Amino acid sequence: MTSNENQVPEQESTEEQEAEQAPTNKAFRIVCMTFCLAVTVLFIWIWHHQTQFNDHYRKATFLIRNGDAQQAIEAYQKAIKNKRRTLFFTQEPSAYNNLGQAHLYAEEYAAAIENFKKVIEMAPAIAEGYVNLTTAYLRQNLAAEAREACLRALETFPQTALLHYNLACAYALEGESQKAIDSLTQAISLNPELKTLAQEEDALKGIVSELP
Repeated sequence: MTSNENQVPEQESTEEQEAEQAPTNKAFRIVCMTFCLAVTVLFIWIWHHQTQFNDHYRKATFLIRNGDAQQAIEAYQKAIKNKRRTLFFTQEPSAYNNLGQAHLYAEEYAAAIENFKKVIEMAPAIAEGYVNLTTAYLRQNLAAEAREACLRALETFPQTALLHYNLACAYALEGESQKAIDSLTQAISLNPELKTLAQEEDALKGIVSELP
């Protein structure tokens, strides 16, 4: 009798423990399911907008290659809008760079400058953004702004031929012939093909003949 009486409380204790653990286990399962669902929804969200970015980016690139700048601008803007919604992968300097190029092609210089500045903010270690920014300044006949931007950029990228070339254009527009010659000479020493380009550049036509 003593043995049987001792077993009953042990069984009741186990059942009580299981009853107490059941709500905890249920809550844990709910938390896990909720977390998995949230991760799945987040993944689908990111995947959808990344796919939309890729589609609009490809479309815009095709349009700009075919000379349709305005349609390309719209497509790049849609691409960037979707890229911002990818949450963790929002930086895409090439999209802003290409959008700036499209604005430049459409002679919308202020918009081009704005986008090239964003490129520089996102990728300060890449010279292309600075080259395109100074080109946009020159297209808008902002020689002083182009000169200052070139000089700042050349402190970081002294071997970038196009920065020296754009600096030569800026100096030529400002009437600084000797400085233009020096900068163009440096540009051509880094990239001899720029001499041919300079011969077709209005600002540099008179400078090329004076090169050493």
